[in-house]
Amino acid sequence: MVIITDAFREIRKSIKRFLSLLLLVMLAAAFLSGLRTTSPDMKYTASRYYKDRKLMDIRMLSTLGFMEEDLLKVSSYEGVAYAEGSRQVDLLLGNLVVSVFSNPGDINLLYLKEGRYATKNGECVIDSLLVDEMGLKVGDVITLTDPDKDDEDDEVTESVNDNAKDDPEISTGEKDKNGSVSENSNTESLETDESEDPNKDEAKTADSENDNTADTEDDSTINTDFDTEVDSQVDTDIEVASTKLNDYTYTIVGIADSPLFVSVDRGTSNIGTGTIAAFIYVPETEYDWDYYTAIYLMLDKTADMEAYTSEYEDYTKDFAKKMESFADGLVESRYEYLHDKSQSILDDSQAKIDDGRAKLDEAQAQIDDAQSKIDDGLKELDATQKMIDESPYEMPDVQEQLDESYKELADAQEEVDDAKAKIADARSEIEDGQTRIDDAQKDIDDMDTGKSYVLSRSGNTGYMNFKQDAEKMGDLAKVFPVIFYLVAALSCLTSMTRMVEDHRGEIGTLKALGYGYSMISIKYIGYAFLASFTGGIIGLIWGCTLLPVLCFTAWKGQYTLPDLKLIAQPDIYIMSVGIAVVAVTGTAYLASRVELQARPAKLMRPRAPKAGKRVFLEKIGFIWNRLKFSSKVSCRNLFRYKQRFWMTVIGIAGCTSLLVVGLGLYDSLYTVIDKQFVEVTHYDAYLDISEDVTKDERSAIDNEIENAALVADHMAVYTDMPASVFGDDSILGTYIIAVRDYDAFKNFISIAHRTDNEEVVMTKGSADIQKGTAKALFTEKLADTYDAKIGDEVEVVMSDDSVVKLIVADIVENYVYNYIYVDFDDLNSITDEELSDNRFMLKYNENATDEQIDDLSSKLVAMDGASSYTRINSVVDRFSKSLAAVNVAVGIIIVAAAALAFIVLYNLTNINITERVRELATLKVLGFTDKETTNYIYRENTVMTLVGIVIGLFLGKYLLVWLMSTVENNYMMFGRDVSVRSYIMAAALTAGFSLFVNIIAHFSIQKINMVESLKSVE
Repeated sequence: MVIITDAFREIRKSIKRFLSLLLLVMLAAAFLSGLRTTSPDMKYTASRYYKDRKLMDIRMLSTLGFMEEDLLKVSSYEGVAYAEGSRQVDLLLGNLVVSVFSNPGDINLLYLKEGRYATKNGECVIDSLLVDEMGLKVGDVITLTDPDKDDEDDEVTESVNDNAKDDPEISTGEKDKNGSVSENSNTESLETDESEDPNKDEAKTADSENDNTADTEDDSTINTDFDTEVDSQVDTDIEVASTKLNDYTYTIVGIADSPLFVSVDRGTSNIGTGTIAAFIYVPETEYDWDYYTAIYLMLDKTADMEAYTSEYEDYTKDFAKKMESFADGLVESRYEYLHDKSQSILDDSQAKIDDGRAKLDEAQAQIDDAQSKIDDGLKELDATQKMIDESPYEMPDVQEQLDESYKELADAQEEVDDAKAKIADARSEIEDGQTRIDDAQKDIDDMDTGKSYVLSRSGNTGYMNFKQDAEKMGDLAKVFPVIFYLVAALSCLTSMTRMVEDHRGEIGTLKALGYGYSMISIKYIGYAFLASFTGGIIGLIWGCTLLPVLCFTAWKGQYTLPDLKLIAQPDIYIMSVGIAVVAVTGTAYLASRVELQARPAKLMRPRAPKAGKRVFLEKIGFIWNRLKFSSKVSCRNLFRYKQRFWMTVIGIAGCTSLLVVGLGLYDSLYTVIDKQFVEVTHYDAYLDISEDVTKDERSAIDNEIENAALVADHMAVYTDMPASVFGDDSILGTYIIAVRDYDAFKNFISIAHRTDNEEVVMTKGSADIQKGTAKALFTEKLADTYDAKIGDEVEVVMSDDSVVKLIVADIVENYVYNYIYVDFDDLNSITDEELSDNRFMLKYNENATDEQIDDLSSKLVAMDGASSYTRINSVVDRFSKSLAAVNVAVGIIIVAAAALAFIVLYNLTNINITERVRELATLKVLGFTDKETTNYIYRENTVMTLVGIVIGLFLGKYLLVWLMSTVENNYMMFGRDVSVRSYIMAAALTAGFSLFVNIIAHFSIQKINMVESLKSVE
């Protein structure tokens, strides 16, 4: 009991030392617990949001769409709790691209922030982003536009293949308003009117009154009333949809967020600027087509799983993979249905064409027969005329009748000629129709067989980005708090060593009175335990509440999620406080162990002061002889008390290095944007083109870019996102770029070493077809992640599952995403399929305006064969916003590092004064003024501070490199350089704290009682 009472008295007597330890531990525990709990808290908040909103587990997509029977099949698939179809189309709201979805049923429920669901046609719920973007509110009326609508009125044909991806209901019949083909095609035939029969045509000739004139009254008079109303519009081509929704004008009845879009990034589109700005939800009755663009699934076993856990991620990933063959079967059935339906309609049209051609042939035969009769009648009339001319008799009545017959034959001939012309026109129309049928048949034969996609949540960009950003907080917790604990332990060791040293006599007395080792150690170990435990609990409380909220609030600018939900994480709580207690109490034990094992008689005698000895500066006369007496004393003290010197230097170096790391974090995070998008990447945008693009479509896109006035330069390359690299099929953000012209490519991307900026030349002609290998350039982060060295052979599985082996020819600089650069011909020679360029990189003129760029991008995206457009500025903005959120954590770290530096300096200075109080009192007895006495300490502190700063600056640089390599993800490499400004600020802050502490120390020195000198052993 006496020992415990004495321990509490000691706390009151040395409250500054106690509070210093408590604050150091508090900072360390707060940062460890705060940063450690931030990631789980963020993930839990998102997971609760997903469960409340019933975010899908699996999403199924198909280039041919899904029918109601497909949805029923999916719903009955083993392991599926329930499934729901969805319809979606991209339209324009002013200049913004918006995705219009059908209202959700039981999956992907909206998070209404204001208003209600849209329940009838003409109503909509808008994305909350549109409130800030356009200032919209509930009750406003918006009008959507279809950028293709005007073109559709003029161009009524497009190929089956071209429309298969966007309008899955493909056939050779007439499309309905949403772009699908109507079940009841009104395909018309190219045929003659059965009511108008050319057999009725007859030729009549005049009959001579004498027996030699042929009588053709009944069989030679021609009826040429032949009208071939042949319809040339054989519907063998695909008509582009003229509308996609029943309404285009909507009243806003609600504002909401969607769990499908937790990030502000809404994806890309093939209309407008190519970037989707927001979503809009409307009733399902607004869509007049009968197929679904997506099917969402909820699984049975995921109900009790939490998002972002390995259990959930692995299960849904495996389930999606298992469903791929099932989805392929749905697409195959869908293709067969569409193909057979289209072929049936086309066969009907062909039959009608054939029937029309047969009827025309029949009509032609009748006309030919009529022509023959006219010719025969004309011959008979000519013979009659000859007889009249040769007859010596006048036959005026016969001549009159003969002339009338000639006139009738002339009229009949005119009618036959008209009929022949109509037959010719009809045949031309028939052939045109046949040509269109032939073209349609080719389209049907070449019809895309369709492709299915079964995606888990990991295929959702916002979902995965949030996971990665949350884990960034956890990555910081892996490294940074460790430094705090080390500094706290070091400071505790110094404090407790001094404390035990001061209590030597007391320890000896207690041992002489019979107190054992364990009982006496309670005072010192308990002192450290109480400081560390109390500091740990306080740090735990505000660290686990304040830090996660601050970090999550910063991230909320990038994500549409509800407020942070804190969860109990006892393992982290115990770890944070436990490490603090063990580190501080352990150092207290080590500091007291030696003294407590000494004999009482030795302990009760004061320790003899260290003997003075010459320092090495005394051997350098031209320096030593020029020093003042006080400076010589300071030099002797610095070298005499080496432990105090190095403990102080290490403490100051640790604080300085922390400041360098904190400030360097900012440099490393923000300089990566300039390094990547200014020094490495030199192009302004890129346009991806479809896999099935035709040669003419590619040429048209190239010509459009070539002729665009604001495009300064452009280049086509081949890109691919491999399915696996280094045997890792979960690798993210890795791309292969195959280049034809390296000299031109250098104008778009700089290929060089990071360390020496030496340009690297791409290897050409390195392919070994037999071995299936080629040399390639790997970016630095990709090589570092898998410890690849120059000359290593890397197996790469391309997106089409073909396997190639690439040899690391060199390692080049890059910061955002991973790239493998290879010669196009080399890669093409070792792949299974023939490659072709699928991306255009664009460089704009410096004076190009955003409006001009948006106009060009809208035009390019709308072209046949274009897939998506990405402007580098949007990528830069996305990364800048993401880093801005991390910057909050960096700012907190900088403040904490500064606070830690101040506490450590204060503690070390306070210890320095406390352990030298008799020495300082003696100086005052000898006549030193307070100013001189303070300068006596200042000189030593200044030297130790400067040495500590210099060491800390170097240490901070290497510590930052280690920290960056630890917190980076697999597809981003942060900078490795610290700016001169950061070095200066770190040194200045440390020096400033040291000066401030010295000022405080001055007042402590003034309070020293000279009587203390009488207690000195000296």
